[in-house]
Amino acid sequence: MKANSDKSKQSNKATRRVLAGVLCGASVLSLVLSLVMPPISQAIANDGQAGAAEETVMGGFLK
Repeated sequence: MKANSDKSKQSNKATRRVLAGVLCGASVLSLVLSLVMPPISQAIANDGQAGAAEETVMGGFLK
C-alpha cells in the first residue's frame, strides 16, 4: 500500500513539474511575442505603404 502512495506522490510531483514548465514556457513565449510582434507589424505596414508608393511612381513612368 505504501508503494502505491509513493508512486502517486511521485506522479503528482512530475505532473506539477510538467504543468509548471508549460506555464513558464507559455509566459516566456507570450513575452517574446509581445516584444517581437509590434516591430513586425510596423514593418509590414511600412512595406505596404512603400509598395503603394512604388506602384504610383512606376505607373507614372509607364504612362
